[in-house]
Amino acid sequence: MESHPLDDALTVLAGTAPEYGALGLSNHGPMGAEVLGQLGHSEAIADWVMAYAARLDVAPPPAVKPLSEADWPTALGVPGSFPSWLALFETELADRPMAAVVGEWVPRLVPGTIGAAAHGLIRTAHALRAFGEAATLPRRVEVASGLAYWASQYQELPGPPLLIGHQNVPEALADLPYLPEEAGPEPLISDAVRHMADIADEFEQAVSSLGPGGDAVALLDALAIGGARAYLRNAEDGSAIGLLHAVTAPMALELILPWLAVEDHDAALAYAWQAVASLHVAYDIERHRAGTDDGDPPATDVLIAQALQSGDVHALKLTEAALRCHARTNDPALLFAAADAAGRLRD
Repeated sequence: MESHPLDDALTVLAGTAPEYGALGLSNHGPMGAEVLGQLGHSEAIADWVMAYAARLDVAPPPAVKPLSEADWPTALGVPGSFPSWLALFETELADRPMAAVVGEWVPRLVPGTIGAAAHGLIRTAHALRAFGEAATLPRRVEVASGLAYWASQYQELPGPPLLIGHQNVPEALADLPYLPEEAGPEPLISDAVRHMADIADEFEQAVSSLGPGGDAVALLDALAIGGARAYLRNAEDGSAIGLLHAVTAPMALELILPWLAVEDHDAALAYAWQAVASLHVAYDIERHRAGTDDGDPPATDVLIAQALQSGDVHALKLTEAALRCHARTNDPALLFAAADAAGRLRD
């Protein structure tokens, strides 16, 4: 029986490190491969992965043993702990059902959602969607890798995010504080959002201004639309990469919510909002400038073709997330942002 291109790709990518290069950039290979399938182009996965994998580092040596119940709390967010976390989650997933493992561990990890620009959350989400479609071994290993990356890159923000206010998402985004000028630009998103500690009280208060309740997916859609509009306002000023994650991160949580107990949804949504808010504070500098969204947005097939032509994994991921949100909301800013990324970000 012929294997699926995604399973072949994940098998190759399992031998690569979760980060690469001097800066420690996140390995987007598994996410990009999964998105290509979601966009209807599984035939493009093999060639895309071959080209992308050329930049990646070899996976670190496996851990001698997984983290114990006593050890794991102190290993959260510890650099170099990925192999030990991976061993833990591979053991967990070999012994227990996927839903049980995800349902137990995601609530533990959501306070550290912003770590590595939320790529632990995003990678886990794409892996879970793939596993839900076919419960193969490469996809199970990829879920373990996503959770391990989330745990090893765990990073908390000033909080906790208590949603006790009365504002809706656009109002809460507009009232977020600004970083002091001396904060300056940072090479990595994870470094930029650490500056929330410089304005901890203002940030925590602003996050708490968002009101509770309502439909979970509607809240995530509103966050994604806000991210798309912020992207369009600021992309020309170098904030494209930072702000596109304000779209892909909430859309990733949408994929994880079905795996969680209903009573854990509110906390996951609150921490997703907190993470998105930190991206806006760090990168949405021109909050009152109109975005570049005049005219008619591109059709779906055109948008997908543009993303494929770009070859850029961020453009691919943003396109898939934007199309998913647009199907429910019909907000054109999502499509304009995806089209801009496909033209701006060329691999």
